[in-house]
Amino acid sequence: MTLLALNAGSTSTKLALYERDLHQLWSASVSGLASPNARLLTREPGGDADTQELGPLQFRSATELLLGELAQRWPTLQIEAVGHRVVHGGDLPVDSVTIDAPTLAAITHWSSLAPLHQHLNVAAINAARQAFPGALHVACFDTGFHRTLPARASLVAVPERFRSLGVRRYGFHGLSYESVLQQLAASGEPVFSERVIAAHLGGGSSLCAIAQGRSVETSMGVTPLSGVPMTTRCGDLDPGALLFLLQSGETDVRQLQAALYEESGLKALTGTSGDMKLLLDISAHSSEARKAVDYFCYQVRRHMGALAAAMEGVDRIVFTGGIGANAAFVRQAVCDGLRFLGVELDAKANLANASSVHTSHSAIKVNVLETDEESILARKAAAHVDGSGGH
Repeated sequence: MTLLALNAGSTSTKLALYERDLHQLWSASVSGLASPNARLLTREPGGDADTQELGPLQFRSATELLLGELAQRWPTLQIEAVGHRVVHGGDLPVDSVTIDAPTLAAITHWSSLAPLHQHLNVAAINAARQAFPGALHVACFDTGFHRTLPARASLVAVPERFRSLGVRRYGFHGLSYESVLQQLAASGEPVFSERVIAAHLGGGSSLCAIAQGRSVETSMGVTPLSGVPMTTRCGDLDPGALLFLLQSGETDVRQLQAALYEESGLKALTGTSGDMKLLLDISAHSSEARKAVDYFCYQVRRHMGALAAAMEGVDRIVFTGGIGANAAFVRQAVCDGLRFLGVELDAKANLANASSVHTSHSAIKVNVLETDEESILARKAAAHVDGSGGH
């Protein structure tokens, strides 16, 4: 019997197959769903990746393609459980839950607080339930890791009638934060006795203050729209500006939502693209690209300073996500502004994307890790099979 992890995102969908002991058997992903050049990547553990250019591809077709690749590669496969990434868990009091009709209805209810992601998560759940009707399907929430936020960090200062509707700070990218903590702990690092700032920087970006393994503050709030600026999302924005825009008659709620989620962030600053790799490549001759990269690095650095204050210090900084794990320039620019905290990067290690990039004299350890959300999904699914999941 085997476990399946299905990670449906706004620009990519990932699938990974595991043995019952969580040894990975195979993985596949489709990236670039928001671009004209989607790409299929399949990989055997320890082997080279096979890549296939797909051209433009919609999310539903990508999910069907991955499930078809799985069926072709493993035609007699018996799936015991499927772990599904779900971005917003709303007020559900658990980090993961077995999916039934009421649970799916609750997940659907919170879609308006994660409009880029939640409907894709629901579509992936429905497709997998159809493909594997006999399997146990488990929703694993990105918000679950942040259930430990203290009241002062989760509270929103609006009238009770709004708070009763679920307006509070939730936090996101929790599966990624769990992944980097587990990776560091497995390598012998004392992360569960440290104050850690983890930065998941990618198409969507957030930061988290983790004290003794528990989330105590984070940059994202009610929705995955807030915090640092992202590829196409605006990040923090004065709510008065939204009232002004709606009252101006230049936009309505639906248009404003599309603008803030899909037309803002780094893309809005350059007027063309919010892709960090492209912006770094052209920054030597593009003032707009340089401005956008500088703005992003400044905002990440500013949030790190706030998170350090929330924990009254910091022992370790961890960079992950597509930008965090691969963009040496961004890490250097962020950490150069944190020298007052005692951060000192090893330039050579940083350029090599080494797992540890701080010097021996640095007062704060700095790590670079590839996140592995799929292994967390599989682990949570296995726990539900064993009857110990959903804490």
